[in-house]
Amino acid sequence: GHIIGGSKVFLGGGQEVNGIELADKAQDAATSALERLFPQFSEADHANWGNVFNRAKSGDVGALSQVGYPGDVTKHPVCRRMLDLIGAGKKGKEIHEAFKSAPFGWPQDAIDGALLVMVVAGNLRATLNGQPVQASALPQNQVGVASFYVDVPPLNVQQRLDLKALFQKAGVTTQNGKEPEAAAQFLTAMLALADSAGGEPPRPEPPGKQPIRDFQMLSGNAQLLQIHAAKEILAGSAASWKKSADGIGKRWPAWERLQCFHGFAQGLPEGDSCGKSMAAILEQRGLLAEPDVVPELTKQLTAALRFALGKLQDELAGAFVLGNEKLAASEVWARLKDEQRAALTATCHLTPPAKAPIGTDDEILEALCARPLTDRRNLLDAVPQRFGRALEEAARLASPEAVRVLLPSAIIKTPAELDQWLVGTRKLVEEKLKDGPVIL
Repeated sequence: GHIIGGSKVFLGGGQEVNGIELADKAQDAATSALERLFPQFSEADHANWGNVFNRAKSGDVGALSQVGYPGDVTKHPVCRRMLDLIGAGKKGKEIHEAFKSAPFGWPQDAIDGALLVMVVAGNLRATLNGQPVQASALPQNQVGVASFYVDVPPLNVQQRLDLKALFQKAGVTTQNGKEPEAAAQFLTAMLALADSAGGEPPRPEPPGKQPIRDFQMLSGNAQLLQIHAAKEILAGSAASWKKSADGIGKRWPAWERLQCFHGFAQGLPEGDSCGKSMAAILEQRGLLAEPDVVPELTKQLTAALRFALGKLQDELAGAFVLGNEKLAASEVWARLKDEQRAALTATCHLTPPAKAPIGTDDEILEALCARPLTDRRNLLDAVPQRFGRALEEAARLASPEAVRVLLPSAIIKTPAELDQWLVGTRKLVEEKLKDGPVIL
């Protein structure tokens, strides 16, 4: 105890530390050594730097209030020293190494918090993997691999108001102090607006988007100032692209409807003539041309389709009437029972289709979707065959032993050839009659 009580403590260099107890001397010596090694530590000596980082990440430009500093961000000692170091640009890892070591010894929370609050305030701009990154999208574990650059001076009040008005033209609202986030939303909205302003024919050619992408490669105040410098051009583009997008939205349904009518009008003269006009609209990207010719083309096609549908429906009704008259005049059909005739009517599809209303364009479209012109023509051609089949089945029911005889086909040019054909046909039928009744 006597030896320990008389012990002396010396700092590096030989300076003796004064004190009564050995523990006090050692404590004072250690404190003095740390102060000599990290003389600038006091500038960042606060327990709330973690809160500064979190507040800055949420977009709070006044995050330094968490360490008791309400003034200009760039005048805080920690931020001022960082700006001097970063200069033309530094990696986060380099900044960490510089300020964690002597003469600073700052904790990482202080370094990261100061960096992020300067990004939010517009004094620094940050990139991650070569792409601009906002403070809200930069987690603390990525600060070391991010790069930081001293940004151009922040915008003045009038410039910020100009940008707020510009962003509003693309539907983007701007909160004070969050212009960089609003700029990112504005550029994204402009790209989407450009996409909607053109497209595949007959839409107009899509506007060029490279200038917008060039703005996206910038960040921070540099980006805001470049956007501000081009505000008149961007405002004009936004108005023009919106007008084009609105026009496409209004005319596109009519164009699709015209295409639908044209598809049903294949084979009609009007379908061919309207098809040439539609091809010209496609080639010239004329969806938004004035005057709009689509309504007139639609009118021509619907008129032709209405006439063709009406004629086919009348012809179909007449064909079924004629077929039923033929059945009614048939002795074989008359000999059948009512249930047999009903069964054959259903089996051979002898019930005529109901006439579809075709007074309006929607009714024409509905009728064609249910049964196109080609199907109606095929049905018209099939009606005699259906009634012929019904008579054949009726004959079989009346005379089960009867067989069908197909008459030979021939091209007859003279009465002599006709006589020859009749002789041959008679001989064929007589041969079959030897086996029983025949159906011709």
